[in-house]
Amino acid sequence: MNETTAPGAPLPEEDPTVLSRLVRARQIGPRAVSALKDDLAKDSRLGYGYLGIGAIAIGSFLFLRGLAAFVVDAVGESPAGSTPLRVIAWALLAIAFVGSSLLARRHRGRRPALVFSSAMVLLSLALLIETIAVLGTPQPILHSSTIYGVGATLLALVGSRPARELLLADGAFAVVIAAMVASGVASGSFEPGPSVQMAATALLPPLIGAVVVQGFGTLVQLELDRSAVESTLLAPRFAFGMRASDELARLDLDAERILDGVASGSIHLPLDPKVAAGASSIATELRLLLVAGRHDTWLHHAIEESEVLGPVVTLTDPEGLAGFLDASEREGLLSAVWLLVAESVRVQPTLQIVIGPRNVEADATAASRIGFPVALTVDGVPRRRIDPAVWPALDRVGDHSEMIAGGSMTIVTSVRTVAQQAAG
Repeated sequence: MNETTAPGAPLPEEDPTVLSRLVRARQIGPRAVSALKDDLAKDSRLGYGYLGIGAIAIGSFLFLRGLAAFVVDAVGESPAGSTPLRVIAWALLAIAFVGSSLLARRHRGRRPALVFSSAMVLLSLALLIETIAVLGTPQPILHSSTIYGVGATLLALVGSRPARELLLADGAFAVVIAAMVASGVASGSFEPGPSVQMAATALLPPLIGAVVVQGFGTLVQLELDRSAVESTLLAPRFAFGMRASDELARLDLDAERILDGVASGSIHLPLDPKVAAGASSIATELRLLLVAGRHDTWLHHAIEESEVLGPVVTLTDPEGLAGFLDASEREGLLSAVWLLVAESVRVQPTLQIVIGPRNVEADATAASRIGFPVALTVDGVPRRRIDPAVWPALDRVGDHSEMIAGGSMTIVTSVRTVAQQAAG
């Protein structure tokens, strides 16, 4: 544990857990933290890549299913003179499916917007051409084999484009299929079973694939955010967060350049007005940064640096009392906050955390112990919807009581801990 690592050096791979890697990177420096976050983002994209490969494989089977349906229909019941147009439609589908899959491999699983737009144009043309070819038949959907190819291509795209784009495309696709079904209903020989089966086979795979990929992405980002938040648990009572550390590193580099220029003679003394103004700006920013972080505890940084907690959690801790909590108490409090906010179902609550004021101890151990309340006020979540794991987490912090008023609930926890860092 006493080994040192230079800033920016690769982290040891002894412990692969996200949390331990983030904690180790935070101890090394802000550049290491930023590099590690980039690595973790690449790891998550690997997961997307595997999902994309699976989607392409399933899409290939669906594509071949549609091609087989086209061959059978062309040989048997295909409307007279429609085969050449339908061949063109399937050629466009093949270009869209194969081309987008190959380009995804070239771009490491990510299809550019231009490729996606081009694929959508080809799919639309293919569907339009075959619809024209089978127009006038009693049940157009039973002769429209390209709907399988369109569904297969959309499914193959789920790992490489945002889910909202695919859901929008699938919705437009559903409108066309609904029109085909409605045209069949108007005829006297409508067969609801085969029509609904064809529509579901074409529409559901890309819909389910988009939902699965979106859920996976949300889960990855949530776990990464929580791991980054938990990396603050080992911070001292008052410290800079990752964002402030990055800013501090930038100011340090700017100041170093000026000093190096003076030492090498490339910047002459006295400083010209432009360089002097830059140096003054650096000093001002540095002072403001140091003053701003004077009372920022680990809990401030955990909330500020979290994309999940930051928008909905407000912290009031003017004395920096959260810094007195030991590792177990910090973990219990942070777990409770996370469960109250991130694990809520179907609602987006707001949470206010008020810590303090410090209690006046009357016993003989007052010099070595400190007590203060921690009040968590939750709005927008009924008590019955709060995760039961919140209460054991708060038990690690101290005794707690609940008060419900209107649509909010306040949980007050009484903390009594050893004032190990009272001098900080």
